[in-house]
This record gives sequence, structure tokens and C-alpha cells, in this order.
Amino acid sequence: MRPRALALGLFGLLALAGCDEPAVRSTDVSTLDMTLSIDANDEGQGATVRVRVSSPLGPLRLSGGDTLRLGMAGQTLALREVEEDDRPVYLAEVESLSDDIILDLERPADRSVLDRVIPVQPPIGLTVAPLAGDAPLSLTWNAAPGGDHVLGLTVDGSCIRPLLRTLPNDVGSYDILQAELLSLDPPAPAPCPLQVTLTRTARWQEPIAPPATLVGLYAWVVVSRTVGVSWAP
Repeated sequence: MRPRALALGLFGLLALAGCDEPAVRSTDVSTLDMTLSIDANDEGQGATVRVRVSSPLGPLRLSGGDTLRLGMAGQTLALREVEEDDRPVYLAEVESLSDDIILDLERPADRSVLDRVIPVQPPIGLTVAPLAGDAPLSLTWNAAPGGDHVLGLTVDGSCIRPLLRTLPNDVGSYDILQAELLSLDPPAPAPCPLQVTLTRTARWQEPIAPPATLVGLYAWVVVSRTVGVSWAP
């Protein structure tokens, strides 16, 4: 029996028996049947990049010389295999998402996936002006008007109802009137610490390798910054 048929049969038997879905060896799956999912997150206190490899057979564990590499800003990122939700995940921990991510999956016995570029949004650099008098809550940051991302704003604190918005344009500045900050009832003692968070979220997808036309590479990149400010309603 060929290895792929054997793997399919084993997976089916385990599913019928009610066992947890096992990780299949990557060498049992063609590159064109693989899905690579990249999840990158940078909240300003260190960043992570997670890569999950899967197929119609289920989660895949790299084997037989199949090698995953990530690079950023001309440097190779250190990767380690960890278990999350009972499946292998390839994790890199870095200081920040400072540049686009370069992904390679080298496969000695099949098509390799090389020099794939996952775009990363530019640094946010958020600042919030102190609230004084009736002045609005004024935000400034590094604009990225041409970026293919969604810009989200959250203002939260112990004395207000959370304010959540999607900003229509990433132009580097935005004002929130104090009247838009809705106090809780009964009001909390002043002054009230507020947390202002600005988040750029981007999704990216492409076929995994020629001649595939279906999407096999997925990326979710989230870059956010949070700044505290005091408010006396």
C-alpha cells in the first residue's frame, strides 16, 4: 500500500475510534495538498510568529528533512516546535515585527515553497495627548494610508463603557470628543485611567506553489499599541 493511502486509512480508523486527531508526517503529503497558516502578533512587548502546517489528513508535523525557515530584516528567526491545542506549531519569538516576513519550506522530495513574502504593517508609534479641560482625546501615530489593512480603535477604562471603532482612514491622527466617552452609572471616582489601543489587522492569502490555483498560504498579521491617559470626567 502506498504511504499516502496508508496514512488516509490510519486517519480514518482513529477518527472512527474517537481518538484525538493525530499529527501526520509531512512526508506523507504533497506540497500542493498542504496549507500553511501564519499568525503574527505584535502588541509592543515582544512579538510572535506562529506557523501551522495542515492538509486534508489533518495537522502535519515536519519530517524527513522538510524544513521551515522564517526571516525578517535580513535575519533568520529562531523557530521551535511547540504543542498548542494538541497539534504542532512552529513558533518564533522576536522583539517586534519590524519588517516583512520571508517564509521558506524546503522539501527534499517534493516542491519547495521559497521566498514567500508576508507583508507586515509599519510601526504604529501611537501617542495620546493629555486630557485637559474640554479638549478632545487626541491621538497621533505613524500614518499608513496605502496599507491593505483594517485600523481598529479601542478606548477602555474602569469608569467608562468600552468604545470600539473601525477608523475609515489610516491618516495618522484622530480626535474623540469627551462627550463620546460614556461614564458608567454610578460614576467612578476621578481621575480615571484610560487605555487607548490602536490596532492594524491584515489578512493575506495566496496559492501555495505553482501550478496550484487554490489558496494554500494564509497569514493574519496584527500590530497594536496601547497608551494610557488619565481622565477626570
